[in-house]
Amino acid sequence: MIKQWIAKYRTYFGIAGILLLLISSFSYAMFQGGFVSWFLFYSIVPLVVYTFFIVVFRLTTISVERHIQKDHYIAGDTMEVTVSLHSKIPLPLLFLVVQDELPKTLMRNAKGDGYYYQSHTRALLFPLFKRDISYKYVVKPVPRGVYKFESVSFETGDLFGFVSKKVNISKPRTIQVFPKTQIISGWNVFETHPSGMKRAGKQAQRDFTSAVSIRDYTPGDKLSWLNWKASARSNKLITKVFETQRNDDFVVFLDGSHPVYQRDGEHVFERAVSLAASILKHSLSKGTSIEFHTVGKDHTEFTFQSGQDFETKVMYHLARIQPDSKNSLSSILKKEVHEMSRGVSVLIISPDLSDTFIHTVERMAGNQVKTMFFYLPKQQALSDEEKQVLTRLRHREIIVYPVLYNDFNEVVKAGVANASG
Repeated sequence: MIKQWIAKYRTYFGIAGILLLLISSFSYAMFQGGFVSWFLFYSIVPLVVYTFFIVVFRLTTISVERHIQKDHYIAGDTMEVTVSLHSKIPLPLLFLVVQDELPKTLMRNAKGDGYYYQSHTRALLFPLFKRDISYKYVVKPVPRGVYKFESVSFETGDLFGFVSKKVNISKPRTIQVFPKTQIISGWNVFETHPSGMKRAGKQAQRDFTSAVSIRDYTPGDKLSWLNWKASARSNKLITKVFETQRNDDFVVFLDGSHPVYQRDGEHVFERAVSLAASILKHSLSKGTSIEFHTVGKDHTEFTFQSGQDFETKVMYHLARIQPDSKNSLSSILKKEVHEMSRGVSVLIISPDLSDTFIHTVERMAGNQVKTMFFYLPKQQALSDEEKQVLTRLRHREIIVYPVLYNDFNEVVKAGVANASG
């Protein structure tokens, strides 16, 4: 309470203190006389004048810009930020402390860019009658997420520390950091059934009299499916989307609800998101229509689609998603499995090996739902208990991919080798 009261009236105490210092030095010079006493008084006068200047000077007259090269990054990139200050008149300030207020997640990875008087995003600058002054910092590596930059703060004061002024200037900016993806080569799961047989094409029950939406044309679409009016308006081929129950599409489930993510398992969740994004890009590159689910604080569903717009929507969602145990993947799977047609392929990304989850996955396989399970262990090696559970799933004709490597190509190769063995 006392500290808050002192901080509130600090400027007034500072003015009183500097006046007392000036009066004391003047009185000393008058009564003592001599060169030394008057030299001391005249030495203090400029400092007192500067202190009063700080009191009346408005820091809001300084304009600030935050320069960031782009609005979209990939996790692991280096983000360079330049904070530039400009004044219409030369700044008569001896020093200025500037700090770019960052979200905590970014602040942990922020570093100065070679300037000596700098810590993270905070820098001590010496304007000394300059109109323009700037400094840089880098965020390396930039973590996945959507980040809102709020403001830049200035702080200055007198040399005695009696007077201090601080101001926050709002400079909102939003940066999106998408999950890092890998090109998965040699994995033909989107071209063949899990049994190894070549896909015979889009086996589906369609109601060709009822078009529910439109999408971009993809190779393999029939000419009779084209929406010529929409194609003419957009100058590109547009295909009608009919009511359909497809039986060779893919459904991806990303588990963001498991408690392991909350217990020093942040790296496991980041690997899961990166894997999901890589699978998404790989499937769309093969022209496959997929349905994408994430389970965490909310159950978010992206229905069967393909194309650039669909990829953008899912990737934006994956940039924002955070682990949360409000929902459970098992409960969502139990609901969804009743709506899946026979022959649909389900890819599950999860660190869950609980009895409830295993029984649910086995029931799916028993209902002729082709199931692929990407298991995310917390450690880099499987325990004997984990090996037993995964072997049990393989005996149920479930393809298991233990995600033990950062290289997802190695993950899918190991999974295919185990399925063939």
